[in-house]
Amino acid sequence: MTTLLIILWVILPFYTDCIVFPGQDEGPLIAVLGLDQRMEIFDPSVGVNATFMERINLLGGRLSYSMDFNYRGNRIYWTDRSTKKVYSLKADGSDLDQKVILEGDLAPAIGLAYDWIHNNLYVCDTLNQILVVNPDTGARKTLLTDLHEISDVEVDPTTGWLYWIAGWGANALLMKSTLDGKNQVVISSDLDRPVSLSLDYDEQTLYWTEVSLVNRIKSIRVDGQNMTTIHRTLAGRLSSQLNYLTVSRDYIYWNQGLESIRRANKHQVTEITRYRDLESDNIPTLFMGILAIDPRKQPESPSLCGDNNGGCSHFCLTALIQSTQPYNCACPDGMNLMDDNSTCSDETLI
Repeated sequence: MTTLLIILWVILPFYTDCIVFPGQDEGPLIAVLGLDQRMEIFDPSVGVNATFMERINLLGGRLSYSMDFNYRGNRIYWTDRSTKKVYSLKADGSDLDQKVILEGDLAPAIGLAYDWIHNNLYVCDTLNQILVVNPDTGARKTLLTDLHEISDVEVDPTTGWLYWIAGWGANALLMKSTLDGKNQVVISSDLDRPVSLSLDYDEQTLYWTEVSLVNRIKSIRVDGQNMTTIHRTLAGRLSSQLNYLTVSRDYIYWNQGLESIRRANKHQVTEITRYRDLESDNIPTLFMGILAIDPRKQPESPSLCGDNNGGCSHFCLTALIQSTQPYNCACPDGMNLMDDNSTCSDETLI
């Protein structure tokens, strides 16, 4: 009996109630959100025969769209459109700990990105806003409004830029601003119905999916140069929509339709790996958001706010590194910045 149990343990998927991030010298793990209130994780280096290593039943509803991770804090964050909340879970190998980090008086959240240097979450919602959120306290500030059908955000605290995709059809845009919401720039208007955005930090290139008469994955350098169509499929009954994507090292990973996960070289899609064993699992999943958990995506870098949060009582939001003042203090919604330009208060300024 003991021998049989050992054999079954080796050949069958082993699901846990905890998550362990890969080490600094290890390759990425891929996490996917499902419509069944689960997060599932697999090792893409196994190849087409990869199976889920970990399966986590999540708090929230059935519309978990986007996620990001905090490598040093051992946390994964995700949005849930149905509950209008943002959640986090612990990923340090201990018993699973999930909690709500943002709730109350919110529109449904869609996209999410984490600034690992200054410990800020950037969240976009169905009111076409971008919020900046402290994941420890839940304090939030409405950073940008009237963004016209925003669908996803990305952040690069090492260069000081916030990126987003918004619009539908002829009005679609790829934009950026400094992390304080200022210095807005249009990177490109050559988009059509963008859905999901991911940043390649190594090569400073943005990737996104589009859904239209043609389903596409496109890329462009953050300076607006070298627009490229990486992959395309015709829309219709014989082709599934390209939905959410993530980039890590040499590869892009994406959901095709809601039922399959695929991988290809990020420079040119000449060969596609389809992880069929993830589809034939005994517990079928409809996949939504996808995330590469890769320590190389969050390198050590000094905070422009220093060790004391820039002296700010609440948010320290960085401006361009080249600017004379590298950050601005900002207050949560409903509070005001006092005359010292550092302290937030409920008092009304005269």
